[in-house]
Amino acid sequence: MTGMQWKTMQASSTTIQADKSDLTRSHLVVVQCRYNSTRLPGKAMMILGGIPMLSFLLKRLKAGLPENRFKIMLATTENTADNMIANLGEEEKIEVLRGDENDVLKRYLKCLEVFPADIVVRVTADNPLTCPEVLEYAVNEMIKRKVDYLKCENLPEGSGVDVFSARLLKQLGVQAKDPQEREHINMHVLKNKEKYNTYFLPFGGKHAHPSIRITVDTLEDLENVRSIFKQGDIEPWRISLLDIIKRMDPSVI
Repeated sequence: MTGMQWKTMQASSTTIQADKSDLTRSHLVVVQCRYNSTRLPGKAMMILGGIPMLSFLLKRLKAGLPENRFKIMLATTENTADNMIANLGEEEKIEVLRGDENDVLKRYLKCLEVFPADIVVRVTADNPLTCPEVLEYAVNEMIKRKVDYLKCENLPEGSGVDVFSARLLKQLGVQAKDPQEREHINMHVLKNKEKYNTYFLPFGGKHAHPSIRITVDTLEDLENVRSIFKQGDIEPWRISLLDIIKRMDPSVI
């Protein structure tokens, strides 16, 4: 962690710091991305903070996550249209894995073959403001609670993550048959929560702003996220989640 402390809804008056007992183990962060997005094709290459949106996200993760704890991989497709996605990942010194366009789960499992890890974090490229501190805290909470799936709740939409155990992902590789469940890899778990060891991590305090939308599905979303940044911002991908919230909602002090 970078010193950030979080308050959860379950203990809103108590400052909770993540358990750091697992600092020696490396975890896998998979950024899933394809050029031909259904709702906004090409958005990964649209400009945010002066650079392609995917570059923004990768720089944000690299800047905010300890390199000795987290391995970042970019999982894209074998389509020709995604050559530019793969090239961009390589330019950012991120290992790229290419696989099936619609079977995203298979791409994750291939990433695990390349980099075996006990924990896998799902990051989607339409969330360029994914918060590295939230990501690290979520992984630490998953280790502490000994669960197989953890989802962040009550944060601005587009800042949180899903975290899976490698064991669960491998199970899903066998159990998830519906093409939709293989494209949206958390869908099977969310539809069958009673079958799995899950935890929904609630955030409170100044970070609890689920009504704020910072994901990018449409041109309107993109303009909304672009509006966060000011002329003269240096390395805008380093902006903290709290500063994002303050810029989106000036009433937050």
